[in-house]
Amino acid sequence: MDILIVINFVALRQAMTPEPMPERMTSTMRWLIVLPAGPGALLGGWLSEHLGLRYALGFAGINAALLTLLAWRNPRIRTIKVLPTLAWPADQPVKATS
Repeated sequence: MDILIVINFVALRQAMTPEPMPERMTSTMRWLIVLPAGPGALLGGWLSEHLGLRYALGFAGINAALLTLLAWRNPRIRTIKVLPTLAWPADQPVKATS
């Protein structure tokens, strides 16, 4: 099931990213996905040590279900039926920010 979500997520990201910037988008999204992993692992370890593994996994499952419900109830997400396209002017250069 997870792979279906990832495929749709990447397809939407690619459809919305201007042609000269897919590498920047990929690196930004990797950082946004990886950054919460550290604090999440610490919180999960702390919960399992103090409350027990069953409660830590239950906490993670309840949070995953709540986030899924919030995403499902979001009207902006529910109304997307076709991937949007982004028109990037060919004569407009992209400025490098390095």
